[in-house]
Amino acid sequence: MLRWLLLIPFALLVAMGAGLFAMLVASVVSPEIALLIGGGFQRLTEALFGLAESDIDPTPVAQAAFSLLGRLGMAIIVAPVVLVAVFSELFRLRSGLIQSGLTGLLATVLPLAMLRLSRAPSEAEMRVIGALFLIGAATGFVYWLIAGRGAGAARTVPAGTPPR
Repeated sequence: MLRWLLLIPFALLVAMGAGLFAMLVASVVSPEIALLIGGGFQRLTEALFGLAESDIDPTPVAQAAFSLLGRLGMAIIVAPVVLVAVFSELFRLRSGLIQSGLTGLLATVLPLAMLRLSRAPSEAEMRVIGALFLIGAATGFVYWLIAGRGAGAARTVPAGTPPR
């Protein structure tokens, strides 16, 4: 019970922080991720200030943009690791490969499904998709390091206790 109350939430928070750090590293290594993160924020601030300068209320645009950013953050960092952690805890899966692989897969698929990408991605988009997978895999691996290794551990039965 203590595992569910303390260890798992702690591991999830640390894993999400590691996912943000992995995204920062990916933005340094990959020009596409850097353009996506940095260029997106730059364009957003320029658009908001441009609307404000032309006496148009930027509030609805800002709310929509930040809502989308929040949902993308949830789809890339939070939801994949939480879903895989709950799944692995319920079914007692302790494989680091399962934790990392499923989290990476979900970190790739959820944003694409949310954005409804209905065409074949370009080469640059494929690199972004690969980076999303690696960010998710890093997040799942950190969760596994903290809490996942014992998820499927066999429970010891005290000596002299009849089997169920």
